Amino acid sequence: MTTTTSAIRSRRRERRLAGHDESGQSLVEMALVLPVVALIMAVAFNAWSGMQTDVRLTSAARAGVIVAANNLASDNTTTPSGAQQQAALNAATAAINAEEGTTGVYQDGSSCTNDCVTMSPPASDVITAATPTTPGLTIYVVTITITQTSGTLIPLVHDLTVTGTATARFS
Repeated sequence: MTTTTSAIRSRRRERRLAGHDESGQSLVEMALVLPVVALIMAVAFNAWSGMQTDVRLTSAARAGVIVAANNLASDNTTTPSGAQQQAALNAATAAINAEEGTTGVYQDGSSCTNDCVTMSPPASDVITAATPTTPGLTIYVVTITITQTSGTLIPLVHDLTVTGTATARFS
């Protein structure tokens, strides 16, 4: 046994004297690779977080646009007025906050800077009936858009802005 151990030590000593010492090689490789792996992991997490936020916002926008379309359709007017549109936007914003499980986070209006809810004015589309005696049906289309900006883990990358959009028709 001692001859084997002394033979191994002798070979190590010979390699070291010949300039083939590898005792710190793995430490240097780890120091070079670790920052790259950490950067890749941070980018992957940011991408995953952005996709999750997009799914959440799209679901919330769908809930809001359904409430807005129902609110505007229940008014039974030919063209929704500005006050009716604002009431529908307020109801949609409340539905979006309820879908997200929060209160007052998402805001409507032009003064908000983050977590904004906007609604496009209802656009009309007239569908003509099959017979000339039947009047055409006017269908309105309303779109709700939610914009949210969140920070990233990577200091060199700007904030991530995610937008969720949903559209509904009503008559």
